[in-house]
Amino acid sequence: MFSVIKYFAALMCLVYVLLGAGLIWGSREIFNVSSKYSMPMGSILIAYGILRGYRIYQKYFVKS
Repeated sequence: MFSVIKYFAALMCLVYVLLGAGLIWGSREIFNVSSKYSMPMGSILIAYGILRGYRIYQKYFVKS
């Protein structure tokens, strides 16, 4: 059960980064977000995904 949570959390990090990239470079009509807000929202999602990934790496993959 513990490994399922670890890999699900890693998958969610990837989802956040991909959603952010989709908002920045992808079609904004899919997400129904105006172009005024797509760059800040996408940047925040990418940063949050990277931060989550770092925290998960520290928690599950670094031996302390």
